[in-house]
Amino acid sequence: MSTDAKAAAAEVWNAGWGEVQPPAQANEEEKLWGMLANLLGLFFIVGPLVAWFVKGSSKFVKFYALQMIFLHLAGLAVAIVLGVLFTVLATVPLVGWLVVTLISPLFSLAMLAVLVFLALKAKSGALYKLPALGAIASRAVYEAK
Repeated sequence: MSTDAKAAAAEVWNAGWGEVQPPAQANEEEKLWGMLANLLGLFFIVGPLVAWFVKGSSKFVKFYALQMIFLHLAGLAVAIVLGVLFTVLATVPLVGWLVVTLISPLFSLAMLAVLVFLALKAKSGALYKLPALGAIASRAVYEAK
């Protein structure tokens, strides 16, 4: 990885994450659709895409929809890696079975918890940026030309 690529990756990761005030105050309809963009994440990428196309004129909704899409793509990558790991670990008696049966549900519960947390933040009218993913979504929506 080149020095420029490392610097860019570090900048994205270290860009502010957490709760921030949106550049423009969201109205009640935008808050509702921001919440739905997250809750519709239960339907993988299709749900946030629906919110994106229905309320695409709102940057607030676009941010939450795009962040949820990125979260699902990252989750898919993690699930693939875990699937390969689980396949290898399944050959180990007892230990492999324990790891597979404990980690898989925990991963699913963590994704659900993040989804609900982001939905509540959207309904409150605040932008909550996830580490790295939120910064990318924020740049794509609020700094796009």
